[in-house]
Amino acid sequence: KPNEKLTKEELKKNRQQRKKDLKRSRQEAERKDMFEIINQSKHMWGDLRRYMYTQTHRVGDKAVVCVAAVGSMAFAHDAVRVLQCYIQFSNHEQRQEVFEELKDDILSLSKSQYGRHVVKKLLMYGNKELVAAVINRFKGHVRQMLRHAAASSIIEYAYNDKAVLAQRLMLTDELYGNTYTVCKSYEFNTLEKVVRTNPDKLNNIIDEMKQVLTPMAQKEQVIKHSLVHKVFLDFFQCAPEKQRTEMIESIRQSVVYMAHTHDGARVAMNCLWHGTAKDRKVIIKTMKTYMVKGKSAKHDMFKNPRDPAHLLPEIIKVLEQGDGNAHSKKDKATRRKELLEVVSPPLLEYLCNNAAAMAIDKATSVTISDILASACGDLRPAMMAVAQLANQELVPGGIKGELHMAEHPAGHLVLKWLIEQDVTLAEAGKEERFGRILVDTVGTNKMKSWAKVNRGAMVLCRSVNKHFYHFRGCFLRAV
Repeated sequence: KPNEKLTKEELKKNRQQRKKDLKRSRQEAERKDMFEIINQSKHMWGDLRRYMYTQTHRVGDKAVVCVAAVGSMAFAHDAVRVLQCYIQFSNHEQRQEVFEELKDDILSLSKSQYGRHVVKKLLMYGNKELVAAVINRFKGHVRQMLRHAAASSIIEYAYNDKAVLAQRLMLTDELYGNTYTVCKSYEFNTLEKVVRTNPDKLNNIIDEMKQVLTPMAQKEQVIKHSLVHKVFLDFFQCAPEKQRTEMIESIRQSVVYMAHTHDGARVAMNCLWHGTAKDRKVIIKTMKTYMVKGKSAKHDMFKNPRDPAHLLPEIIKVLEQGDGNAHSKKDKATRRKELLEVVSPPLLEYLCNNAAAMAIDKATSVTISDILASACGDLRPAMMAVAQLANQELVPGGIKGELHMAEHPAGHLVLKWLIEQDVTLAEAGKEERFGRILVDTVGTNKMKSWAKVNRGAMVLCRSVNKHFYHFRGCFLRAV
């Protein structure tokens, strides 16, 4: 028994070698004549991908080996990496040769776990003509590809990153139904234009769109794509009230997966505007676990309502579209008051605990004045937490690299904003005054040192100009 004399490491090496030999013999049987070519390509790719050669060497050496075996390599989990590398570093003529070899298999490659990367590389590195040729292969198969986990990612990449307007319209055409396809023309190539010129076809088009879109809303992998969001938005902009209500009821569980894109966020707003109380309850319930993520996303931030300081005029106009909907019974002031009563305590508590970090950060410092301007309840603890940050002697240039709040680029702005805001608080009938709390906390002796630096002097000047008459004496004594 020769194995008894071998060590465990030697036995392990023997087992691994037998596995390699078995795998090689299996691949050789499957790939037949292409086996040696693919194997040679893999070894060459191992050297070329280390960026040891120039691009000319990469392409020139590899072209001899790769092109003949493109069809066999595209579906293999190991050889497909060689083909991807070849597409990346080849010239336009060589990429065109690869496409000609694979053009009949583009759809099956898009659905392949490994082959889809080849299609993506062709889209990524191809010129306009090649990209157009690849996208054109999708025509008539978009609905089928969107339902496939692998192929849907290729459609999304082509639509979002590579397609021009005409190609985008071609990709979305299938989702509008047959009636739309018959009615559209070169001049009237969007849903809005088709409906405007063929008003009698509206119900047929909307019904067909509903039949296409409803199954897509049930599949999370599909509903996340921006191409689908665009079609949903067109549906809500043109659909009559009855079909719109039915669609909201069908997709209310999936609205949360749309809110991360430009069009999807507007679909979500339409669902909240026009949905019933039950629909809204379901939508909000599904969003609970995504609130933190949603708050930081580009298209679904929570802002001070319609404040031009935070929102562009175009965004405010979009939000105004939901005013006066049939299901909102409370006026805006009442809704805002109820929301503030809920969010104010945790916001004020967070400000008290994190005032130091927020005041010296340019991004978060602006939220301090917003919180203290709008929050309900006792503002004094939060104001004292901010004022306490300035409760020290100001040394120009800072101590050990740390600037005084009145000299800090962000901190001195916080002080200015809060002092100016006392006028607004008085007009709103609130008793708290940041200026009074600042003087009581810091004291006039320490505030005198603020005049040593430009930013500190600006804070004191703003206090004298904007503050109430009976507090000016304190500030003037500080100067």
